[in-house]
Amino acid sequence: MFTEKSRATAVTGSAESGDFNYKVDYKADGNKLIKLHCNVYKKTTETEPEQYAGLMSQENGNKQFSFPQDTDIAPHVTVFDTILSEIKTALEVKE
Repeated sequence: MFTEKSRATAVTGSAESGDFNYKVDYKADGNKLIKLHCNVYKKTTETEPEQYAGLMSQENGNKQFSFPQDTDIAPHVTVFDTILSEIKTALEVKE
């Protein structure tokens, strides 16, 4: 007979910091974060679409950052670590 071994929850959300929007997608199994992807967009005027600025992710304990060569990624890494910390805290509270 069928035995369920795990169940993942998919969540989408966003954060803002300065001139950037961070669109977040993550999957969790109970209180364990499985993977997190964060697309970074630069805010523009109301009549122009957002401009894609980069990607940050964490999966299997590894963090990856992909930005254009001349981008100062330090502020984005700080936001990413804050988002990651908030999500992990929220997952711990659920259990």
